[in-house]
Amino acid sequence: MKQIRLILSALLCASLCIAVETAQAQQPAATNGATAQRAPQRNLLVGVVDLRAVLSNHPIVADQIPALTQKLQMVQIEFTKAQQEAQDRLNKLQQAYKVGTPEYDEQMGAIRKELSDAQFKAEDAQQKVVMERTQLLFRAYKDLQAAIQEVAKQNGVLIVHSKVKITADPDANVSEEFLTLQEADQNTIVWNRPECDITEQVKSQLVASVGAPKSAASADSSPLANLGDQAINAARPQRQQAAVGQLQTSAPAAQRTATSPAAGTRR
Repeated sequence: MKQIRLILSALLCASLCIAVETAQAQQPAATNGATAQRAPQRNLLVGVVDLRAVLSNHPIVADQIPALTQKLQMVQIEFTKAQQEAQDRLNKLQQAYKVGTPEYDEQMGAIRKELSDAQFKAEDAQQKVVMERTQLLFRAYKDLQAAIQEVAKQNGVLIVHSKVKITADPDANVSEEFLTLQEADQNTIVWNRPECDITEQVKSQLVASVGAPKSAASADSSPLANLGDQAINAARPQRQQAAVGQLQTSAPAAQRTATSPAAGTRR
């Protein structure tokens, strides 16, 4: 009876071992089948994207934003020209008329008005450029977000973090240590597995959805490099106002020079 029990126990163990081996042999096949079904997806929980690199590949950032920058530069050039013309007229006025005379005051008022009008025109043009730039960037950011969402769905990504990759020109005298520290200071990502980086996929998705830019923009010049600094050259109106103030205070200076030999020839 004892021998029969031993034989039955041995047969039962053998049966269990065979069942386990069969299940283990079938499991890789099932796993491979499931993997084949989701081959296009990488099933990452977390992805990282270099937003600057992607956004620099957007037509708005590569083509339209530089055009706006040039437009703003032309505004500044025009105002600088108006400043110089006003200063030249002031110098001639001080040579031709004595300070305080009706003729002097009349022409001085005209100069100030022209410069004030030029300042208003420059500030108005600048505000319109800033507004247009903000609207363009908003469109670019929406396209960027849509591209990231699409790639995240394709890869099964649940969370996407921003990552900055700082590069320098090979000829630039910048140390690797400096670049590494600068990059670490700006990144929200301390480390990630290389396969988590979906930057190139997002670039391709963005090109597929909005098209490729006509010119290549630098990632370092991307507007994302200075978020919150949407007011282009915000200090310019202050400098312009200071210029008007300087012109307005020119009259006392001219009055102090009224006793010079040249003043005797004035009317």
